[in-house]
Amino acid sequence: MLITELNKYGEKNNIEVKKEVPAEHKKYLKSVVAFANGFGGKIIFGIEEKQDSFEVCGLSGDIFKIKDSITNSIFSSIEPHIIPSIDLDTIEDKTILIVNVPSGWDRPYHLKAEGEFDGVYVRVSGTTRKADRNMIKELMFEGSNRYFDKMICPELEINENSIQNLCDTLYHKALENSKSQFEKDAVTPITKQDLLSWGILTQSNDHIVPTNAYALLTGHPALPNRIQCALFKGTDTTEVIDMKEYSGPIYEQIDFAYKFVLRNIRLNASFESLERKETYEIPVYAIRELIVNSIVQILYR
Repeated sequence: MLITELNKYGEKNNIEVKKEVPAEHKKYLKSVVAFANGFGGKIIFGIEEKQDSFEVCGLSGDIFKIKDSITNSIFSSIEPHIIPSIDLDTIEDKTILIVNVPSGWDRPYHLKAEGEFDGVYVRVSGTTRKADRNMIKELMFEGSNRYFDKMICPELEINENSIQNLCDTLYHKALENSKSQFEKDAVTPITKQDLLSWGILTQSNDHIVPTNAYALLTGHPALPNRIQCALFKGTDTTEVIDMKEYSGPIYEQIDFAYKFVLRNIRLNASFESLERKETYEIPVYAIRELIVNSIVQILYR
């Protein structure tokens, strides 16, 4: 089953295979670090990757000593400490060893020998790569349960009225975005406690204070941000056909950017029986997600 899956899909973002345990442990320790900094994963020793297939070759020698060696190497070479789960399995009468690395909570993890910054690795498209400054910054936020949107925005002052106004605005926006009566009926009024639980407000020295999320949702100048949209002629940026810049609450900016894209892509029409059916050249459900993902990437730089 495992070999069939590998031959069909190849190495995934959370699976890496090696023919044998390399003498230089660093060659697999980097991947252990990367898995711990991400969503976890497994390294399988005893499987050989050939040009267009994977084959079981098995491990030779004292498998239990190999297992102990890997465990000790991981524990002593990586900080914060990682304790993997290592399993043995037999395929085609050959023994393989599977190192299961959990997703870690104390990010960023790093190789002690390379240092806190140079020794940080992440998984990108099924490969292990050294993390850049922006990736390390994001891992540090995650490791301390601190996220950009949940950080206090000290320049922003709020009161009970402004908090209630935001609650009312978000409630009505949720109703507006509901696509059916069933969804509308499921929307409930938003309270200050909801904002606290979502990290839009936070407690500091017995006071309720706003976070960056509050500033983003209200478009407050304490956290200036805007979305720029442009349509260019051809594949370079020398000739502008359409350009707009949007500011205000972040959800409004997203709506404006979404409409800008729809306005500037082709709309195709077809007929099914007597009914005219219109479809955009890009799936509309993907457009908003792409815009939101882009905003998140920028905020975490």
